[in-house]
Amino acid sequence: MKIFFIGPLQSSFVKNDIKILQKEHSLTFEDAAIGRGLKGLTKLLALSLRSVGKTIAADAVFCWFADYTTLLPTLIARLFGKKVYVIAGGFDVTNLPEINCGAYLKPERWFCVKNTFRFATKVFAVSGYALSQLKTLTKGKHAPAQVIYNCIDSEKFAGVDLTAPKDIILTVSQGDNKVEYIRKGTDIFIELAKQTPEKHFVLAGLRGEALTLAKNAGGTLSNLEIIPGPLSLYDEIIPLYRKSFAYCQFSIEETFGVAVLEAMISGSATIVSLGGALPEISKGSRGFIASNFAEMKAALETAEKYTIQDRLELINFAKKYDISVREKVLLQSVK
Repeated sequence: MKIFFIGPLQSSFVKNDIKILQKEHSLTFEDAAIGRGLKGLTKLLALSLRSVGKTIAADAVFCWFADYTTLLPTLIARLFGKKVYVIAGGFDVTNLPEINCGAYLKPERWFCVKNTFRFATKVFAVSGYALSQLKTLTKGKHAPAQVIYNCIDSEKFAGVDLTAPKDIILTVSQGDNKVEYIRKGTDIFIELAKQTPEKHFVLAGLRGEALTLAKNAGGTLSNLEIIPGPLSLYDEIIPLYRKSFAYCQFSIEETFGVAVLEAMISGSATIVSLGGALPEISKGSRGFIASNFAEMKAALETAEKYTIQDRLELINFAKKYDISVREKVLLQSVK
């Protein structure tokens, strides 16, 4: 089948689905990462024009997230009797009015998002939490939906040496603005570093305004290392995962939490907040769910003492979300 695939093509989770779908289908692409402002609007208009021809030439449309870029291809596809598959699991199903985050809070954007979900053939939510958000925000007015958990490609993380020293506490965020700084719980991570001066913390990946906020809040801490982004997964992030005895994700909300599983499969004990799907994907692992600083500190003490066997259990749990699991269900669902 010929599929017109539209989404943020440089994202690792999007690349995973491209890898999966190309096993059985022929794909053409448009990158939905169009940016902001006048430049973003210009790119959106150009992308929309190109999408018309690509949609007509394809047998189906596959959208990674619903957004401004997906409504026109969805409507054209349905007009021509073609199928439309949409992944729900990001800004499209986020609603955090306290930090003005989520498509639902922006009328024009939400119009495109909700109608993409409504007129699609199928919607695939990346977690149970994402599915619940989809149902709530659209008031049930969406195409048939199911959970197909997001994934990690375990082979990319093979070869971890669990006997090597693990001496840092890590968090990774690619955020570049104040909203992402707060949503990812960066302020909480920095405060934990302040309260735990005897341990070495690493905050990696921030850019722009988010990086400035982090430096202002924790730049003088001797036990906090701030590594600016963007960072390469293979050359920089994976080595950090492997050096960490604990990985922290204190987000207000995550619709999945790829980084948590990437850290886990690297042998790092994960400590997560109650935000969104984080407890869902961590339940049953050797990781920790913490709701306050006392619980976070206790988790760090335990994680630092983990044995090789404890870390092997983390790795084996993370493999439940391997790309092979998602591949089987996704290929069965995209027909």
